Amino acid sequence: MEYQNPWFRVVREGAYHYVDEPGAQAGAAVLPLVGDMVWLLEMRRPAQQGAVTWEIPRGYGEAHETSQQCALRELREETGLLAAPAQLTRLGKVRPNTAILTSCIDIYLAKLPSNHPPHRRDREAERIVKIPIKALPRELAQGKLEDSFTLAALSFYWATLR
Repeated sequence: MEYQNPWFRVVREGAYHYVDEPGAQAGAAVLPLVGDMVWLLEMRRPAQQGAVTWEIPRGYGEAHETSQQCALRELREETGLLAAPAQLTRLGKVRPNTAILTSCIDIYLAKLPSNHPPHRRDREAERIVKIPIKALPRELAQGKLEDSFTLAALSFYWATLR
């Protein structure tokens, strides 16, 4: 092992390095669809050197948490949307970068009614961006969507649930 912190460790195998994320085992990402509006988080991540991205809620699983429980928690924490397990559909899984990351994350859809009230959320995201699901192909074509979890969730949605 070359480096370790509470979230990941860098492993060396011969001439190659990869990142192992133990918390990703029950990690999840969730596409929030409230009526016909997708709720995206406007994020400013240090690794993006100040650039702003639009992302779906996501995170590592906590101890003894399933990926479904993680999806519900991340949705609540990051958007303020409270969903029941019956309102989640597992869409698939994504490996964000198979060359250097060991993580494999479950992707969910949270389908909520248009009048679903949000509650208090954390301040990890700068703001919530609400976009009609039908407008997302245009946003994608204009380069506004770059996050691999968001792109995977939309791909699964369009391929299976449209």
